[in-house]
Amino acid sequence: MIEIVLGLLLLAGAVIVVMGAGDTLGLSNIDFFPLLGYGGTAFILALGILLIAAGLSRRAMKRHHARRHTLRSARLTTAALLLVACLTAGLLLASEPFNLLRVDGLPLGYYLAAQGGLIGLVILAFVWAARQNRIDLEGGDHE
Repeated sequence: MIEIVLGLLLLAGAVIVVMGAGDTLGLSNIDFFPLLGYGGTAFILALGILLIAAGLSRRAMKRHHARRHTLRSARLTTAALLLVACLTAGLLLASEPFNLLRVDGLPLGYYLAAQGGLIGLVILAFVWAARQNRIDLEGGDHE
């Protein structure tokens, strides 16, 4: 339950940042959007959605013991897809500050987005496969 509440608070915080509603909170001289930017706001929004999904899936696993294997697999796949979205979009949105440095004549932000994204996706694929095998072994559905 706490995950759902925290997720809703983060979603509300992202809406406040985007709308610039700091003056309704008594923070009229602070504008959070230039501080966080698109990447930070998207991260807050994604984290809120992830916390809500985690809380809902945990509640569903407690209620439906027969579907526990399916729910754990769905939860793992959802988390992996969110990480893929963060790797693909997040690296591109966060690459601007790194462009001040150069690696072999290329901006570091471009290098991180091109190479780091691929390396991250390969690592994520191996971790996902290992975790899914563990879920399958615990559920009795191993190959």
